[in-house]
Amino acid sequence: MPHSSIDLHMHSTASDGRLTPAELVERVAAAGVRLMALTDHDTLSGLEPAQQAAQDHGVGFVPGIELSARWARGVVHIVGLGLDPANPALVTGVAAQQAQRQQRAERIGERLAKRGFDGISERVAQAVGAGVPGRAHFARDLLEQGQVKTLQEAFDRYLKRGRPGYAPVDWASIDQVVEWIHGAGGVAVFAHPLRYQLSGGALRAAIQAFVAAGGRAIEVSNGGGGRDDVPAAAALARRFGLEASMGSDFHDPDFPWIAIGRLAPVPKDLAVVWQRWTVSA
Repeated sequence: MPHSSIDLHMHSTASDGRLTPAELVERVAAAGVRLMALTDHDTLSGLEPAQQAAQDHGVGFVPGIELSARWARGVVHIVGLGLDPANPALVTGVAAQQAQRQQRAERIGERLAKRGFDGISERVAQAVGAGVPGRAHFARDLLEQGQVKTLQEAFDRYLKRGRPGYAPVDWASIDQVVEWIHGAGGVAVFAHPLRYQLSGGALRAAIQAFVAAGGRAIEVSNGGGGRDDVPAAAALARRFGLEASMGSDFHDPDFPWIAIGRLAPVPKDLAVVWQRWTVSA
């Protein structure tokens, strides 16, 4: 996979990543990335330390977030880039999302405890500290306790829809999420379009709903994707008149197949979202 100087989708310990914001930026700088975004799940709390670390390392920084959004047939993720993290409406919306996450974590813990996984809520809460647990935190605990052999097995056996630990969430709608992002001066990006296990028609319907809400861009190059993902995502960008974004979706240094800045190039005919921040790939 070629190196990219741009990576606009990454996670830290502020949500479900394994590196602190400062550690993440240090790794970003070592990878040769010149423009980065921190896009933690439904939280803005990592942005300030990440921005300071990026300044110290001479890395261009785009404040971001990855917001979960309700859609008619499920849930999609919307990345917000270049936003003002102090915007009141965004702050209020994010607080509501965090409350939903906390309630889900409590239900997941209760359901897994009924399956015999005693103490899992307490261990996860200790691991997360001041943050809010996500499904990945429960998956890591199941792995560390020897209940599963991989994180994917934890999701497949216990945490996916229809499994014993799954708990539904009433996320904000796509319209609301895009409104928060744009109201904060940011750009809304439809995240990792080929990971939702949707049929072609359903995926196009979800993107159409995003476009109707005012969404402007779509991730064309992602970490961990297959060789045909970039052409397929690029075709969606052209079909819906969306700008292209790129991001590894990095979470964990133990996952070498999703590495910072190791991204396939975006086709040159597409307008790119990062042109706003004056760094070329």
